[in-house]
Amino acid sequence: MNNLLDKAVPFVGWVSEGYRPAPRAFAVLRIAFAIYVLIWPRDIGWIAEMARVAYAPPPGPFALLAGPPPSAVTTSLEVIRFGVALLVLVGWRTKLSSAVLSVVLVICSGLAYSYGKVDHLILFDLAPIFLGLGGWGCAYSIDSWRRKAGETCGYVIFLYGTFVAFAMFTAAAAKAATGWLNPARQATRAFVAEAAVSPRSGPLTEWFLHLDYSLIWKLLDYVTLFAEGWLVLAVFFPTLFRCGLLLMGVFHVGVWLLLGIDFHPYIFVYAVFFLVPAKSWRREFALLRTWRASRAATADGGFVGDPS
Repeated sequence: MNNLLDKAVPFVGWVSEGYRPAPRAFAVLRIAFAIYVLIWPRDIGWIAEMARVAYAPPPGPFALLAGPPPSAVTTSLEVIRFGVALLVLVGWRTKLSSAVLSVVLVICSGLAYSYGKVDHLILFDLAPIFLGLGGWGCAYSIDSWRRKAGETCGYVIFLYGTFVAFAMFTAAAAKAATGWLNPARQATRAFVAEAAVSPRSGPLTEWFLHLDYSLIWKLLDYVTLFAEGWLVLAVFFPTLFRCGLLLMGVFHVGVWLLLGIDFHPYIFVYAVFFLVPAKSWRREFALLRTWRASRAATADGGFVGDPS
């Protein structure tokens, strides 16, 4: 066990360093995120106007409520969200204000989800608490001016990446368990057909629905499962994980084109993993070259020492 830990700790450190963001770019992401929340906040004013009978929250803390909160509560949440987003924008006590912002965003989403509409933006809502702990207040902030900002932390970003990867994996696992792997079933086609008869259709829904090629539809099923599922392995290799997120970006665009589901807030979720110094993009390639040289030397009966 100790031998395993001795190997795991340096590896986790190596992975974490590959996720450490560049301070100024990370700070720009903080500012952009806060501005987004301030200008385009989730509307929750309608919740207080809904009938009590329509309140049907999923299992969890919101199920403890007997019904929708009064308008005073939703208005207070909106005011708090605005105020905390301002604190994140200017970077005052950024770790604390970011954590509070995540809590408020989760509450707003939870109340909205209690009426059956789930938009899968929990990763966006949780971003401030992870990125705040990761150090997005390290520059262009009051905290940095007061010399209380600290440095960026790659380990926290690695944890956030693991959380993102696991969330995507659960989506892939649910699809796999409900027949998406069955060669005789075209799950993506069924979703597109459903979108075509609903107000939530995408720009290419009608056109794509007329494609009568079983191979293409089944390939879309498999690509979806791969794009969501493999991230749980790719997350241990930062550059590979970034490639996976690029694939997820293409996937989200496709979902919007075919189903009309907008995932643009995920730009903030994925962006942090790309805000690394240029040297971080080359680390895996250097490791691969060292490994290949070591294999070649071993095959020739030689020995490759520490490349440093």
